[in-house]
Amino acid sequence: MRTMLPAARRVRARRGQATLEAMMMMGFLLLLVFGLMHLVMFAVTRYMVQYAAFAAVRADVVGNSPQIAAEEVMANLNWYADEGGEMPVTVEWGLKGFTSGFYVKTRVPFGFPIYEYLEPEGIEIVAFAPTNTQSDRPSGGDND
Repeated sequence: MRTMLPAARRVRARRGQATLEAMMMMGFLLLLVFGLMHLVMFAVTRYMVQYAAFAAVRADVVGNSPQIAAEEVMANLNWYADEGGEMPVTVEWGLKGFTSGFYVKTRVPFGFPIYEYLEPEGIEIVAFAPTNTQSDRPSGGDND
């Protein structure tokens, strides 16, 4: 013959189960939120690196320093600011297929300390912007 638990005991047992279920779901929800936050930060950084490559090409076309132009763009987005460091930006001229242009590279500190197989400096993001120089362009620009 079964003995019935008193009503107060049954309610307390259910309340403990609900708390446990809520805590398990909170862990999953926090993992989801922070994972989404990492993906958005990665997408924004990728967009800014592509814009830095465009700025480097434009600066080169008008006769300015591509390195300074790319660094100025990336200065608006510095994931290393809390460590007192600068976001490393590398600008290199190169070829992609038959197209010449500038590669802009930077490293972002995503995934630490979650992923142990990443390089210590973070994930490298590379963007390429093509350029074309005209050897016979008029001295006054396109308006002559």
